[in-house]
Amino acid sequence: MNFGHKDFRKVRRMESLNAILQVILLALVFLGVNYLAARFYSRVDLTRANKHSLSLESQAYLENIDPQKPVSIIVTLMTRPEDTEEDQRTRKEVEKLLREYVYHANRHGPQRLSVEYVDVFKHRERARELATKYGLQQGDSILFACEKRNRLIPAAHLRALQEGTGKLIGFRGEALFTSAILHVTRNEKDKVYFVNGHGELFLDTADSDRGITEVSAFLMKRNIEPETLNLLIAGKIPNDAKLVVIASPQSAFSEEEVILLRDYLNRSNGRVIVLLDPYIKHGLENLFWDWGVDVQDKLVVEPASSSTIAQNGATLVREFSNHQITRSIGANHIPVLVGPCRPAQPDIGAPADETRRVTSLMRSREGSWAETDYRKSGPAKPEARDVAGPISLAVVAERQVGQQGIQIAGGKLTVFGNSSWVTNAWFKSRGNRELLHNSVLWNLDRYTLVDIPPRPVQEYELTIDAQEFKELRGRLFLLPLSVLLLGAICFWTRRH
Repeated sequence: MNFGHKDFRKVRRMESLNAILQVILLALVFLGVNYLAARFYSRVDLTRANKHSLSLESQAYLENIDPQKPVSIIVTLMTRPEDTEEDQRTRKEVEKLLREYVYHANRHGPQRLSVEYVDVFKHRERARELATKYGLQQGDSILFACEKRNRLIPAAHLRALQEGTGKLIGFRGEALFTSAILHVTRNEKDKVYFVNGHGELFLDTADSDRGITEVSAFLMKRNIEPETLNLLIAGKIPNDAKLVVIASPQSAFSEEEVILLRDYLNRSNGRVIVLLDPYIKHGLENLFWDWGVDVQDKLVVEPASSSTIAQNGATLVREFSNHQITRSIGANHIPVLVGPCRPAQPDIGAPADETRRVTSLMRSREGSWAETDYRKSGPAKPEARDVAGPISLAVVAERQVGQQGIQIAGGKLTVFGNSSWVTNAWFKSRGNRELLHNSVLWNLDRYTLVDIPPRPVQEYELTIDAQEFKELRGRLFLLPLSVLLLGAICFWTRRH
């Protein structure tokens, strides 16, 4: 009996130990699953327009942040009793957006981005540190810092307000945040030189027809520094020129200038964007011939219809090729507004060159044509000498250079048959801005897919009276009551 009693106690102890081990094992499994879920997870935005996700442009920039130079974001948005509904919504939008930034920046490895929330009234010591280190003297702002560079964004700049009413219609946070991250993470700005001396568009003039100050501001927000360049005076293209832009010259280039441009493209693997207009002699024919580009002295005529002509007389271009510059524009069915165009297309008669690739970017619609005798008076009609459409309106030529089977990107020449689309009058069009954005960043090898428009603020409101609320309440209770009744019937059936 004693032996059996001891054996029974031993079994009870083993059972207790086994239960304890099972509890510990279950706890370890629970902790392990939660650890893996916290470290390795993915988010899916199921909204139709992906309105809760960062744009592809922002995601590309975040993934390229150097882990050795992380970005710190310090938010000093404060909560006060007198805060308006717009203030509260701004704080919520900032918190939600910054969670997306942290997720996309840190999901593939070392921490590239961190966010800190500071109440400058409650955390006085931390506020003094920020004031000493970054010169932060105000609340209600977001500070972006990386090494010795920082940028401050006041909360008021985040709101897109409707003109006249001042109503909040959008949230500009993503565009400003991504711009700030670009500013603090890049040591140097890319320099883009706009050629002058031939009556080109004015970089520092607000004139609606010949000024491109909107373009200048657009580039500077993306950490790109625009400057002017007179080739005859300078006698060379500066070594720091990442891109040269020739925008609507009104007189022909000299042979010396063409040689400078050719050497820049061929020997320095340079990047040049040319925007030409009809009626003007440009003197760049030899350069275009070498790069397989044909810019004819013709005028593209579109058939008159409401789908191709805008109210301001601009032509709506809707046909785009599957190139990195125009792919996102065409996929989103965004039209580009252009003025009178001349053909800019691949030159089928250019000498063969295996290192060169020429691609049409956008074209006119079916039924259009390239008018040869466009200076004649009277309505334009297609004739035998004219070229039937669709007509290419922009073209890009690029070369690959290298040896022993290793090919790298060489020079790039992009030519548009119109320049009006970058002027202050028309640059507010979304398609025009995205076309320039993609063209510049592709030439700078900083290509990303899309621009970042403000996020619209949408409100959903259900207005019902008391009777409608009673009817709705009855319908909402109908389903759980039906489930409860069905369960009771099943229970009664099984008992009997």
